Amino acid sequence: MVVTATLVGGATAGMVAASPAAGAATSSASITITGHGWGHGHGMGQWGAFGYAIAGTGYLQIVDHYYGGTSDVTLPSTTDAQTVRVALTENDGNDVIVTSGSPFSVAGNSFAAGSAVLLAPAGGTGWTVQRGGSCGGPWQPPLGTMTNPTVVPSSSPALGDPATATKALQLCQAGGNLTVRGDLEATFNSLGQARTVNILPLEQYVAGVVPNESPAYWGTLGGAGPQGQAWGFQELEAQAIAARSYVLASPGSYGGYADTCDLACQTYRGTANETAVSDAAVMDTAGQVMEFPGGTIAATQYSASTGGYTNPGAFPAVPDTGDAVCIPEACNPNHTWTVSVPVSAFSAAWPSIGTFSSAVVTARNGFGDWGGRVESMVVSGSAGSVTVTGDEAAAALGLRSNWFTLVSAPVVGMARTGTGQGYWLASNDGGVANFGDAGADGSALTYGLNAPIVGMAATPDSGGYWLVASDGGVFTFGDAHFHGSAGALHLNQPIVGMAATPDGGGYWLVAADGGIFSFGDAHFYGSTGALHLNKPVVGMAATPGGGGYWLVAADGGIFSFGDARFHGSTGAYILNKPVVGMAATPDGGGYWLVAADGGIFSFGDARFHGSTGALVLNQPIVGMAATPDGGGYWLVAADGGIFTFGDAPFKGSGA
Repeated sequence: MVVTATLVGGATAGMVAASPAAGAATSSASITITGHGWGHGHGMGQWGAFGYAIAGTGYLQIVDHYYGGTSDVTLPSTTDAQTVRVALTENDGNDVIVTSGSPFSVAGNSFAAGSAVLLAPAGGTGWTVQRGGSCGGPWQPPLGTMTNPTVVPSSSPALGDPATATKALQLCQAGGNLTVRGDLEATFNSLGQARTVNILPLEQYVAGVVPNESPAYWGTLGGAGPQGQAWGFQELEAQAIAARSYVLASPGSYGGYADTCDLACQTYRGTANETAVSDAAVMDTAGQVMEFPGGTIAATQYSASTGGYTNPGAFPAVPDTGDAVCIPEACNPNHTWTVSVPVSAFSAAWPSIGTFSSAVVTARNGFGDWGGRVESMVVSGSAGSVTVTGDEAAAALGLRSNWFTLVSAPVVGMARTGTGQGYWLASNDGGVANFGDAGADGSALTYGLNAPIVGMAATPDSGGYWLVASDGGVFTFGDAHFHGSAGALHLNQPIVGMAATPDGGGYWLVAADGGIFSFGDAHFYGSTGALHLNKPVVGMAATPGGGGYWLVAADGGIFSFGDARFHGSTGAYILNKPVVGMAATPDGGGYWLVAADGGIFSFGDARFHGSTGALVLNQPIVGMAATPDGGGYWLVAADGGIFTFGDAPFKGSGA
């Protein structure tokens, strides 16, 4: 359709109005997220331990640092003979097929080197036992039915045995056999499901964990250190103590049939990735564990990277400066990371919100950058909001940890609700964050904007809002009606803001040269489009009855039109920072101007309630809004930080 509008500043009077939903939606927008660490962050960080080690820190100092409230003890030598039952979850529900390069036996039945045995569920608690020429058979008639049959090698290879590969048992798997020390048992869990368990001595189990949790080559890095090894060896020893303590802290805890598991508990891969260096770290720390006062072995959690500060829990939070380690041979890629998450991923993760509009972190744990790890976050959309934990958000969005911040596009403006108990913040990418009683009515994040958003205005009943882009495109949400736009025009200067009429039946757009574009029931009362301005116009405000408006320039110059009365300006002042916005009092008898440093200038019946002028701001102030009774106001910074004065309530921020 064709809309006729009053245009100033050289624009033509006829223009085509496009539906706001057709705002050049050519691509899916994304949210940039920056974070620290990889994993839960409780206890020891493996990269951090490595960083401390190559800097010359001994393994006992390392574990003492991460596991506060515990002490290192050496268990009696009898513990060395203790066995660990490891659930090999990769083989859950399958037959158990075993081979070896050396002879082995099952319940007194001998098998030759290179042959195989098939253990298959036979109903109840029984398993049939069959001989075969190899992992693929062919299989001979069953030798009988047995309960929990166990495959035992003829000779169990000790750590460092060069013949381990041929002496040890191999669990046959399609992707490659898993070589393990100790025995292999076929059993059932409490639900009668087939399970495979590797039973082996404690220290041999730890030897299978260490190089699969911390790269064995770390032990060869750094200068010459204690025990005739490089300093990096200290990290492997710290890892050995952590792995040993963790498994001993809760024996029999995995499903009732095992002590631990191979992947989700600690990463155990049998003899895979073992080296002489990693085995030495295990043997040198044999029997050493971390204990709480009273003798309880600590469940020594650890993760790949803490990001620079550990996560409190069973152990107190501590700084982890080692996490920033970066040497040519090994540089932590998880200390700080950045990912781009499509906005569609938010809606997909939490479909009840509808179309995604904003995500705001509402609580952090207080340790480290940005205020620490995310404890809660509100995700909002067109259909509502959900509150999720940082762990839930990280899992749903595929983030490396719960320590992250949403690198939002700069906030460019705000609008308050009619009650003054809420407000919206608009970002230049079209994102809208809502606080208090401000509803989540949508955003322009997915529109693929031709030009950035520069301002917003709310409807009188607070049931919707408009966003305006610098090219004059207008986007409507909730009960905000589309009355036209300047998006199809060739503008002399970009649009810098907007104001709505009291009944919401129209709006004005203002350009940097003071050109006014009026739509709907918004009447044209004049403009500065023909004037030579000292500084560009940066915003506007309408009078309470909609019979006029003020324009404000960056130097604080005020231009009044219609029934808007001139109450004063800062045009003659030398400002520390430029003026960036304004707000009018409820009766139109005054107004406030706000500068980029948060300085407030009040005129007419506008009372001064305070300012941020004396503060050192992280980001400049970009706009303001007044409370319904004029007894206070909010200032908003480019990072979404909110500053409240007078009777303006704080309802949250995007910072």
